[in-house]
Amino acid sequence: MGSFELNGQDISVRYTAHNKTLVVRGKNLVGHEEQTFSDVKLSESGIGVTITVVLLDSSRNGTKSLLHLLLPGTARAAKDVAMTGVAIVVSDFSHLVGGAPPVHHSYATKSLTGTMHG
Repeated sequence: MGSFELNGQDISVRYTAHNKTLVVRGKNLVGHEEQTFSDVKLSESGIGVTITVVLLDSSRNGTKSLLHLLLPGTARAAKDVAMTGVAIVVSDFSHLVGGAPPVHHSYATKSLTGTMHG
């Protein structure tokens, strides 16, 4: 997969393929308004390409926050091409201080649109 830039409601992501860096910007994301992740791993499956990064390893109450990106499988293109994807912000309550609740996760999804660069 090549480099890409995608935007959605209150979130933007930019992946640079040559150094495997992901920059995430957003309002109301856990952690900071802008975070940079190095040596990002992409996983391919039957539903496309996924990227997962940890936004916050543990809040004061033990909640872990992750960002999963689901992107279409692509071939490198010689020119820029439009693409879509989905950002899934996951709150993991399985290690909550005082014990995990019956439901261990909550999800917020955001549609993404943008460009894969050739």
